[in-house]
Amino acid sequence: MARDVEVLSPKALAIFEKLQPYFPPDPWKNPQWTPEGIVTNNGQYDLRKNADRKRLEAWEKSMIGYLVEIQASMYRDKHSGSLDGFTNVTFPRTIQRHAEILLIVTDLDFQIETGDIVGD
Repeated sequence: MARDVEVLSPKALAIFEKLQPYFPPDPWKNPQWTPEGIVTNNGQYDLRKNADRKRLEAWEKSMIGYLVEIQASMYRDKHSGSLDGFTNVTFPRTIQRHAEILLIVTDLDFQIETGDIVGD
């Protein structure tokens, strides 16, 4: 079910507000997060729209994959071409940040797609 909304419900808004720390104003003080449901991250995403939620989810998944690839490549270079032991590596904060954003957007999408229809 691809659901767009005009206004975020109180429950959806509570989830959306968790994204605010991840989207601070840019260096010129332009907002990257707006209370209406829009974030800016290499483009604008109106998270009231299903297509934009899916697009941001895809971007975050892509970034996580890209960062893991970089980590694996660096590990392999340091360990004579082997990835043995790579599963024991602690990933950097940047991967955690992208994972946190992804989970919040996934929760928001689930709330809009199901919770807002079902109600309390």
